[in-house]
Amino acid sequence: MSTVMITGASRGLGLEFTRQYAADGWKVIATCRNPEKATDLKRVPGDVIIKTMDVTDPIQITGLSTELKYEVIDVLINNAAVHGPYDEKSSFGDIDINSWLKVIRVNTISPLKVTEAFIENIKLSDKKTIVFISSRAGSVSERGLLPHHEIGGSYIYRSSKAALNAATQSLSFDFTTWGIGILVLHPGFVKTEMAGIEGDIDVKTSVSGMRKVIEEFTPSENGKFFNYDGEVIPW
Repeated sequence: MSTVMITGASRGLGLEFTRQYAADGWKVIATCRNPEKATDLKRVPGDVIIKTMDVTDPIQITGLSTELKYEVIDVLINNAAVHGPYDEKSSFGDIDINSWLKVIRVNTISPLKVTEAFIENIKLSDKKTIVFISSRAGSVSERGLLPHHEIGGSYIYRSSKAALNAATQSLSFDFTTWGIGILVLHPGFVKTEMAGIEGDIDVKTSVSGMRKVIEEFTPSENGKFFNYDGEVIPW
């Protein structure tokens, strides 16, 4: 049986990843900040182990990594993320510094700290795959080229994902000697709480597509940035 660990599993993409992997017979370690409030997550059938882990809390991260010290993790999905303010506080002229720092911590720093904590679990696996859920909103090359990219805006969110993308590139080089693959995914413009009703696709379509990319991932694709449908996205 293969094992996947998913952060931010109580809702949205993380919840759907949990549902689909569990339905396919995987052992799922589903983490979230407040398991007691994760009603939908608790209802997912299958081999689902729910653990408390706020990805911004070093003590919780270390505690869980110690608890799972000998657990083999085949695929680690760093999914937990926040968008930050949608109003003028994320626009030039009135950017809120505290909000920016919070988003950077959740979206950029935390995935790296989670990866540090569970790297030995990944090394025990044959699959050895670490997935980072990013966003093509962080692509510098595509800035202004897509329909919903016509304006700047979202300085906070975009910069957090661009920084994450840069960090994953370093990991893809550093982890080569261990045979660990780094996969960066854009889930699409999904109808979740983060995107609201403006999304183009539902979570089931997004996650099904991303799981296909993960399953077909090869060493030659290490460190690449993919859309949920397999399209390669420029950095």
